Amino acid sequence: MVELPWEDSLLERKVESDLKDLLKTLVAFANSVQPGHTATILIGEKNDGTVAGVTNPDNIQKRVREDCEKIYPSIAGFWRQIVYEKDGGFCVRVDIEYSGATPHFGEAAWVRRGSESIKASDEVFQRLIEFRLSKVRELAKWVDKVITVEGDASSWDFRDGAVHDHPRWPGQFSARLRFVNSFWATFEAFEGKLPEGPKTLSEPLEKLMLSWDDHAKRLKVLVKL
Repeated sequence: MVELPWEDSLLERKVESDLKDLLKTLVAFANSVQPGHTATILIGEKNDGTVAGVTNPDNIQKRVREDCEKIYPSIAGFWRQIVYEKDGGFCVRVDIEYSGATPHFGEAAWVRRGSESIKASDEVFQRLIEFRLSKVRELAKWVDKVITVEGDASSWDFRDGAVHDHPRWPGQFSARLRFVNSFWATFEAFEGKLPEGPKTLSEPLEKLMLSWDDHAKRLKVLVKL
């Protein structure tokens, strides 16, 4: 299974003398931050969290702003910075949120791999492109979260005068969305009665209709035949 293009370690500390790769880090964070999460750069802190501070916070903020403006597609509105004081020193905090417009470029398409910024592989690059598709982008926000899955009533067969359940999703289920790309989505059902067989089922993307479960206040996916 192809891994998601984001990583968990979206926090980096940089001292003032270590800003030569700032643009690369900004691009990597913009490409790697998960929907609903925030990536953070703390300028003026050492790796162990102790404070080195910066000599001129205004100059650092100007540098950050100039590098952010080099990123395409623009991340305007999806990043912010503040000056904060810690242990007697001034530092600059930069927060970056998911833009929905990946992949972003500076000098290259960078992503996070653990604590490093690396060039995106062709496979990961394609995943970033896929997340720009509206249905994939919305589903991606719910990966590893509980949603409602239901066999679409409009696709039931009435030809013999009887109502037939969807053969794979006979009713409504609570399920965890485990994976999505531009071709299929994989669900792990845990509440509801599936026919005999695996509790993890994949469906082609073209068979999925997105709706909203007003009662449970979560995404609802209708599965057509």
